[in-house]
Amino acid sequence: MRHIVLFALLAFSVGLSAQSFKSRIHYKVNMGDSSQLHQLILLDYTKLLGTAVEVEKDSIYFLVRGTNEPTAIPLRELRFLGVFNSVESRPYRDTRGVPGFSDLTYERTALPHHSKGQIRVINLLYSVAEWNLNKNLRLGVGLAGPLGIMTTQKYRFSITPDLHLGVSSQILFLPLIERFPNNGPVVLGDVSAMLTVGNDRRFANFGTGILFNNDDPGSPIWGHRFGIGGRISPRWHVYSEMLMTLNDEFSELSLFPSINASLGAKKHRWHFGIFTVFFDEDNFFPPPLPYVGYSYYW
Repeated sequence: MRHIVLFALLAFSVGLSAQSFKSRIHYKVNMGDSSQLHQLILLDYTKLLGTAVEVEKDSIYFLVRGTNEPTAIPLRELRFLGVFNSVESRPYRDTRGVPGFSDLTYERTALPHHSKGQIRVINLLYSVAEWNLNKNLRLGVGLAGPLGIMTTQKYRFSITPDLHLGVSSQILFLPLIERFPNNGPVVLGDVSAMLTVGNDRRFANFGTGILFNNDDPGSPIWGHRFGIGGRISPRWHVYSEMLMTLNDEFSELSLFPSINASLGAKKHRWHFGIFTVFFDEDNFFPPPLPYVGYSYYW
């Protein structure tokens, strides 16, 4: 069964990459029209100005301004192709007037980073600033609750424009709470591997890893992450995410589902949603609770 699921995911991603290049080319682009000035943006955000000549097999031929011969660029390296407006100067992100979408509210994905950094605040309890060291690695530090210091780490890379892999971790230090009977602060955290299929227009996210606690001598708790969603308008995304934890030592199952929407404008994004929790050992399932989040990008 596991092999069937993996094969289906691979086939799905290959199918997406084969057909999705058209969605990355703006409808106003006329191939070979030298009266238009085209802007081509690669996956690493390199920007080229010139004329898109044609698409042939797995490559797009692009005549860079000031050169005489077109260059073949693999379609898998294409992020966006549009008509360059020297007055408005709107590349991929600003054409939509919103920042790119890369992470869910609580869960991380392996989607590409669309900014050099961000500040994220959720219900005034989670506040983290993150910076990109390069196109693959992002580090962050902030506060979680009134007593915790949070650090975040995420490394991601793209195999194709619609298949992304990554490793992510969050570590929470509680310096005012000491372990008993041992001395030293309590440290909580998780380490997860991520697989994301699709792009910020539509995506499915899967993750698995462990949650650890240095104050608990028991075995680590397994955490499995799921998310699915997409863009319904130039400014709005809707998505659902869930964390499932399994404690083999006590045979406990916990679910943390949520339904979310986000509104983006320029360098800002607001998150809205409802979430709840389920603990099977107590049959505890409270009514959904609302939350509000905010992100600023630079």
